[in-house]
Amino acid sequence: MRKGCVAAWVVLLCAGSAPAQEKPQEVIQQAIKAHGGDEKLARIACDKVKVNGILHIGDDDVPFTAETYVQLPDQFKNTVNLTVNGRKIVLVQTLLGDKTAVTQDGQPLKVTAAGDADMRETMHLERCLRLVPLLTDKTYELTALEESKVNNQPAYGVKVALKGRKDLRLYFDKETHLLVKTEHPHDDGKGGGEVKQEEYYSNFKDLGGGFKRPTRVTAYRDGKKVMDAELTEVKYPDKIPEAELGKP
Repeated sequence: MRKGCVAAWVVLLCAGSAPAQEKPQEVIQQAIKAHGGDEKLARIACDKVKVNGILHIGDDDVPFTAETYVQLPDQFKNTVNLTVNGRKIVLVQTLLGDKTAVTQDGQPLKVTAAGDADMRETMHLERCLRLVPLLTDKTYELTALEESKVNNQPAYGVKVALKGRKDLRLYFDKETHLLVKTEHPHDDGKGGGEVKQEEYYSNFKDLGGGFKRPTRVTAYRDGKKVMDAELTEVKYPDKIPEAELGKP
């Protein structure tokens, strides 16, 4: 056998023995099954979630509670109660289609371009976390990422691209197929720059609706912890009344 043929044979042998890369659609389908299945997840278009936790702002740890309404595809309201230096503050963000609004203690604040974009990116993330739209909506482009580790456990990665939105990276535990991490760019709040935001998910439970979802979230920006949060209550109404969402 000629040397060139031997080399070609070795290359083919090695290629044949290499582990197959999971297709991104297969990774998402496995995750849908792990989180409750197509039928149950597809039914969830609305949810009302209560969270409490700690915001890590500079050297301060600020306790907070939050109540968030999400109604796919484009309605969102987030109410955050926190105490800073002894002062109680209520922040409300609202997104209704093409309109956004922010208030502090009931008073309207100017919505900056960065603030508007941040709410829309949050809605994008919320929709992707439902998983089913990633397979049913063909405007999403899915790309497999190299296998990595999350919390020292092997994980599959999928990059989600959507026109007009920033790329989102989803990581799924290789054994349980649960979504254990997301990663995306976030406005740095300093005028045009971006930081890398990573969110780690754990303590998965079915709190109703057949949707197995994380009840603990830890967020980092450029490697610095910015939030620890715990989901305390979830409701899945058929529809959220306009009066509860408000009017931007």
